[in-house]
Amino acid sequence: MRNYRSLKVGYLFLALGLIMSCAEDLERDSLINEESEVLTFPNYKTEPIDGQYFVVFNENQLSFRIDENNYEGSQAAMRKEASDFLRSYKISSDDLDKTFTMALTGFTARISKEKIEEIKLDPRVKYVEQDRMGMLGRPNDNPKNQPEEPITSTQTVPWGITRVGGPFDYQGRHSVFIVDTGIDLDHPDLNVNTQKGFDAYNPKKKDWNMDDEHGHGTHVAGTVGALDNHFGVVGVAAGVPVVPVKIFFGPWAAYSYSGMVAGIEHIGVRGIPGDVANLSFGGFDNSRVLDDAVLNVSEKRRIWMVIASGNSNLPATEFSPARIQGKYTITVSAIDSRDRRAWFSHYGEPIKFAAPGIGVVSTWKGGGYRGETGTSMAAPHVSGLRVLGDIDSDGYVLNYREKADPIAFRRK
Repeated sequence: MRNYRSLKVGYLFLALGLIMSCAEDLERDSLINEESEVLTFPNYKTEPIDGQYFVVFNENQLSFRIDENNYEGSQAAMRKEASDFLRSYKISSDDLDKTFTMALTGFTARISKEKIEEIKLDPRVKYVEQDRMGMLGRPNDNPKNQPEEPITSTQTVPWGITRVGGPFDYQGRHSVFIVDTGIDLDHPDLNVNTQKGFDAYNPKKKDWNMDDEHGHGTHVAGTVGALDNHFGVVGVAAGVPVVPVKIFFGPWAAYSYSGMVAGIEHIGVRGIPGDVANLSFGGFDNSRVLDDAVLNVSEKRRIWMVIASGNSNLPATEFSPARIQGKYTITVSAIDSRDRRAWFSHYGEPIKFAAPGIGVVSTWKGGGYRGETGTSMAAPHVSGLRVLGDIDSDGYVLNYREKADPIAFRRK
């Protein structure tokens, strides 16, 4: 609990820029102001959390065997393993924070710099990485983000939904986990499943708050699966259950790497093969723990991880977890309504599909709707397609600087 409080206090003094994939106001569909403006991207950086580290074990050095079918038992065994390990370095077990057996094989803890140098040399340890933190910042309330006319009385099909072949009525048994700022739990245009949900920043389940205090997660959820109900908007896989996995908290969308890994671990526990997780946060500094967590859960559980490529007009290979190329991972770039690569979109080898990411109208917190731009908006189009089954393509991105990405599409 001490770590949790200090983390929250630290966020109050952290002035970082955009790190999720949410650019603003470049081009709009018919519901959004046609004027465009250029967004200047800040130099986004995370900050190390002083004295807090991931310690990842070599699995063959553990004193117990992880049982993927007995998560609680494996967690208890890992907590004992981690406590014993820390005590061998004269570190109190009270400094142990989170333990992982699905996304990673290890733990986070408060450890001094001197001790961590010793721990790095321990043959039981695969690697060590410092935990980091940051914040998204408040969403831009520029009027250009708002529809020119109310869209609650009649239903509108956003241009991006049409471009990928939708909408489709979802009738399956799978869910899409929205790994984000939460979801507006009472939004009338969404089928929200809180039973499988998660809050990474409240240790006790009874205190979990999966509601969206920012708006980003609700927007993503609407593109994936807004209901076909004659009002508002409609998503790619209309009516699919969207599950809030809250890894960014508060109106400023603060986060830590340990909270993000905890959210990915939760998907491995509650997800089933064929489920989809939407990760509209592909543009982080290189992080082995983020990369490993996403890849491990996707491979172990056969859960599709759809990842926004990021918005800095740089190679996707430079960012986590966008750079992952796994059997069940799909990194997504953004296009405009003319099939051109969005100028901000990351590019390169890890990207498997492109999708609409400019002037995307979707649901918003407080039961509302608004337009947003970024690869964050492109990824949920692909998540909606992936939960329906295999993804096709009907063309390639224009004006591409490298090998052109196929544009995601599904025929009815």
